[in-house]
Amino acid sequence: MMKCAGLCVLLLLSWFNQPAESGSCQTNIQNIENSDLKNKTMKVHQILEGFSNPPLELVAETLDQEVAPLKLEMVNWEEFPYRPEVAVQIAYNDDELFLQYKVAEQAVKAEVTQSNGRVWTDSCVEFFLSPDGNDVYYNLEMNCIGTALLGFHKKGEQTINASDEQIATIRRISSLGNSPFPERKEKTEWKITIAIPWNVYFKHDLKPIHGKECAEIFINVAMN
Repeated sequence: MMKCAGLCVLLLLSWFNQPAESGSCQTNIQNIENSDLKNKTMKVHQILEGFSNPPLELVAETLDQEVAPLKLEMVNWEEFPYRPEVAVQIAYNDDELFLQYKVAEQAVKAEVTQSNGRVWTDSCVEFFLSPDGNDVYYNLEMNCIGTALLGFHKKGEQTINASDEQIATIRRISSLGNSPFPERKEKTEWKITIAIPWNVYFKHDLKPIHGKECAEIFINVAMN
């Protein structure tokens, strides 16, 4: 069975480079709360202004040209000390939030193909967003071939997953393609570029507005 380690960093996201206020996202982040990453701020810039559904190849090229990658270097779980090499780039436009992960790891696996399936059992990346900086948040998990799970979480309530139709609107392209494969025990580098429509965050209205402050984001990467 594949065991997963994690890398996670807390970011404060603010539209148009306005200072963001700290909040709290009720996930398993005790190690982060006690680390010097707690107040790490990342300015997230607008790209491809005026473009509606730009090709993902153009998104990837623009991210590489305009957005410096952030390395994820913190291992959150002592029982899983393995740390792959991971960097992420984040940007947005009026229609979508853009993510790009670049990963180098010792082995890779992608067997889950069903939306909202157990993607965390594969090599995967994870993106947490708390729009209001409280105990309400979304997590988007995606394995290395682009199979996605999207959940809405509120403390004390059952998780609500996005529908297959909603998940289908999340555009993604991976350097490993989209076909499943068993574990490959060899050093592998892969990249995944993701475009998330704002309306996928189905319990909020997250259209970016000048000067609006968005609270907290958590980025998690799970590997074998």
